[in-house]
Amino acid sequence: MNEQKLIPKDKFDLDAAKRLSLATPEQVSAVATPLLEWIADMNWPVALEIIHVLPKFHKELLPSIEPILLNRENDIIWKYWIISQLLIQFPKENLLTLLPIIQEYADLIPHNENEEDLKEVSLDSLAWYNKRE
Repeated sequence: MNEQKLIPKDKFDLDAAKRLSLATPEQVSAVATPLLEWIADMNWPVALEIIHVLPKFHKELLPSIEPILLNRENDIIWKYWIISQLLIQFPKENLLTLLPIIQEYADLIPHNENEEDLKEVSLDSLAWYNKRE
């Protein structure tokens, strides 16, 4: 399958989740960042579908997630969705490299509502990570 077919065509391309579920790790790795762009708004129908498939490829997505979270120019809400909806589905041991970034957001002094939301979800994520099982 061509990797480009894994990327939704629009926010209603629900078949993209089906195609994604059949993809190989190598295919997902090739289009990781464009795939992650589709969870920038969890109100999109396609986002609600692919969010359940993406964790299967956590190893392939992590190299793309770190720069997204680090880049100050990226949308705060996109970062919010990555932390609140995606990372909590990853194995905890795979999140070690992201913990300092999440901690930085948890320590943030918010200047607006979006930054406040990012701070809160980061605090929640750290609490979840540190919780004993």
